[in-house]
Amino acid sequence: MAEKTNILFLDFDGVLNSMRSFWKKFADFYEVEWTEDDFDLKWVYEGHTENMNPDLWERIEKARKEKKRFPDIGMYKWPHEEEAIQNLNKIIEENEAKVVVCSSWRIGKSPEELQELLEDWGAKCEVIDKTIKIHRDFNSRGFEILEWVMENRKRIKGICILDDEAPYDINFIFEKWAVQDIDTNKHGLLESHIPVANKCFQIQINPLYDFDKWLPKEKLKEARKEDGVKPPSEWEPLPPPRGDMDSQSYGDLPDWRDTGEMGG
Repeated sequence: MAEKTNILFLDFDGVLNSMRSFWKKFADFYEVEWTEDDFDLKWVYEGHTENMNPDLWERIEKARKEKKRFPDIGMYKWPHEEEAIQNLNKIIEENEAKVVVCSSWRIGKSPEELQELLEDWGAKCEVIDKTIKIHRDFNSRGFEILEWVMENRKRIKGICILDDEAPYDINFIFEKWAVQDIDTNKHGLLESHIPVANKCFQIQINPLYDFDKWLPKEKLKEARKEDGVKPPSEWEPLPPPRGDMDSQSYGDLPDWRDTGEMGG
C-alpha cells in the first residue's frame, strides 16, 4: 500500500490571484505608482470602490481613458498575488502536503505543466494530479473532488480544500475540510487562513462513511467490499454499559451507528 499523505486541493482564481493582483497589473501597465498600503484590507472594510485606495483607483481610471489600451490578461496570464503564494507555501510546508489541482486552469494542461506554472509563480509544491471534469450545471467541483478522493482513498492521510467558491460548490460535501472566507474580490489566500487550513488537515476523513449519501449505492458497496469494510447495518451491537458507570439500561435505545437505508 502506498504511503498516506496530506492532499491539498488547490483552486487558482480567487485563491492565488484576486482583484488586488488584477489592479496592481493595471497600475503597472499604465505606469501609475502604487504602494502596498493602497491595497491594504482597510480599504476593503471601508467599502471603497474596487477595494483599494480611491485615489489610486481614480489615477488608474484616468490613465486608462487617456491611453485607451488594456493589459493582456487572458486565462493563463492573470497575475498572481505574491502574499497568497507565500501563504500557500507555508500551508504546504507545515502539513507536508501534495497538491491536486481542482482549478479550471487544469483544463488542457498536464500536472507537469501545472507544476511548472506554479513554480514560475514561486510556489514550492509537488503537483501529483488534477481532478477530472464533470459536466454539471452546479456543484460540479464538489463531485470532482469526491471522485478523486474515492479513487485515491487508500493514499489519503488528510485533506484541505482552498477554493474561493467553497460555499457554492464544495461545502455541501466537504465543508469541514474547506477553508472558508477566501474572497476573490477582496484578498485571496491570507495569512489568517493558514491555521484554518492546518486544522482541516487534522480532521479525520473516512470516505466510505463520510460521503456515503453522495455515492451510488453499488459503487459504495463495491468500495467497501474491496477495502474489507462492513456497512453500518452489519456492525456489531454496542456493548452493554459498565455497571460502575450507570445503572440505567440502554438496551431499548437504537444503535446510533445504524444509518438506515442510505449507504447501508
